[in-house]
This record gives sequence, structure tokens and C-alpha cells, in this order.
Amino acid sequence: MEGKGNALFINSLESSSDIICIQEHWLYEFQKQSLCNVLPNMDMFIRCSDTYEEISNFNRPRGKGGVAIAWKRFLTPPISEIPSGNNRIIAIELKSPMKICIICVYMPTNNSGDSYLEYTECLDVISSILSMYSVSHRIVIVGDCNGTLKPHRKYNKHDFLLQAFVHEMNLQSHRSEELTFFHHSGMSTSQIDYILHNATIAFLSDYKIHDQCHSNTSSHVPVSAKMNVKSKPTNKAIKSGYISKFKIQWKDIDSELYHNHISNELSQHNIESHSIEESINFLCNCLKKAATVAVPSKIIKLKGPQFKASPTTL
Repeated sequence: MEGKGNALFINSLESSSDIICIQEHWLYEFQKQSLCNVLPNMDMFIRCSDTYEEISNFNRPRGKGGVAIAWKRFLTPPISEIPSGNNRIIAIELKSPMKICIICVYMPTNNSGDSYLEYTECLDVISSILSMYSVSHRIVIVGDCNGTLKPHRKYNKHDFLLQAFVHEMNLQSHRSEELTFFHHSGMSTSQIDYILHNATIAFLSDYKIHDQCHSNTSSHVPVSAKMNVKSKPTNKAIKSGYISKFKIQWKDIDSELYHNHISNELSQHNIESHSIEESINFLCNCLKKAATVAVPSKIIKLKGPQFKASPTTL
């Protein structure tokens, strides 16, 4: 998207799309409503660069990053937001007519000394979501990967990381020579935007890398595909060895959100109509869900493709 200046082009995609994954909306938390105004007929899940460390309207620099998934309102009942992720990675679960997990990503750029570690951390966050959903769901990963699946470029360390990740996770991609990124200076072009999936049969069709057009002020062009959701899912399982470990940061708990979530869950459970075992399982799941929503977690073990990051870098 690359900022509110491209709002008209994003709005033009609404009529022909059931689901839109957006990267680089450049909005802060207090500005999120403006994206809802751009896509008035859609509901959405939005994360901003300051989602986990909110910035006030008085100290804000120019906006950066941010991801969002928007969907037509007829899809709202079977869709739920997945709490996992970060301000670069956001995911939703579509529960019917078949189970699908859609992950929208905006991966780190290759322009800082820390980008290798940042990219690895993002891959570990994605792999954590895959490990939870890949057996039971079709997985679709959409977005700006800031790395290419074409022959890797010697100067870009992200290419190797992305290609190794796609191979290890058994992800499928559409092969094309078309470009998706055109630097505004005209000095560079590349293919870095993808729609990946884990299905063993034809799940995506009509894959298209769109042409540049005057109304699109972004340096990226849209990539689109149709999901064939009526067929029975037969997914490839993610290898169990690809696991990240997280430590729950109880000291940073949002107590009000934690208590409110538990109270809301308990209000919907009639203990008298359930057995003791059922009620105990319900309470355990209730506490787990509340912790997922209200307590941040930190990666304490990274296992990227063919390597492991030192915990001293965290």
C-alpha cells in the first residue's frame, strides 16, 4: 500500500476481492479507523508498527510498516483473528466451508546490519503459526517477503533464508518470471511478493501478478489468486523439528484484559450442565486463551532453516 496516498487504488480492489492482505499501510494505532474508511464494505484485522508499544499523536514520526487483512462482511461469521504474530505478521482463521489459515507478512528489508536476525525471527514466528495449524488447515501465506524465490542474489542474504524456509516447510508457489517490485528511482526491480500455500492438490487458481498502473502509487504491484474452497483438504504436515520456543512474560500482563477475557468466557459457561471433567477442561482452556490474548511472549529459541540463533542475541 505504502501510505494513505494510495488509498484510492486500494479502494478500487474492494469490489473484485473477497479478502485483501495489505502491507505497509504506514498507520499508527490511533489512525487505524482510516483504513476502515478506505474499505467501507469490509471488516478487518490490523496491526501497526506501534501495536505493542503505542506512540502518542504528539511524538509520532512518519508512519512505517503495518499489516492488515480485510474481508467481505459475509465472511465475518466464520473468521476469527489469530493472536499469534507480531507487528509484521498477522493471521486469521477461516473455519468454513473449509479450514484455512491466512497469514499476511511484511518481512524485514535487507538494509540494516540486524536484518538477518530480524528476518530469522519473523520466519520463526511464521513457523510457530504453521506448527499449530498446518495439519488441520490449508495454509496461505501472502505478502511482501523482501526476498525472492528466483535464483538468489549474492548481495541479499534474505533470498537464501526464504528459499530454505519454503523448501523445509513444504510450501508451494506459482512460478513466474514477472516482477512485483519496481523501485521509484527506476534503478532496481525484483520479484519479492508471493502467495504461498501448503496444499498437495490444486488449491489456488488464476494466480496473477498485476501490471503497473498510474493509479497505483506503490512500488509494488498486487498479486492475486482464487482459493478453491470446496475440495477436501489434504495438507502436508509441517516437520516437527521446526519449532520455536517462547517464554510468557507474566510481568507484562495486561491484568484488565486478562480478567475481562476470563469473565466473558465464564459468563457463557453453565457449570451445572457440564460434568466436573468438562468444567475443568473448560477452565484450563479459558486460562490459556486469556494468557494468549493478554500476556506477551518472547522467543527464547530460534530454529531457522539449517541454523540456530544464539540466545545471546535476544
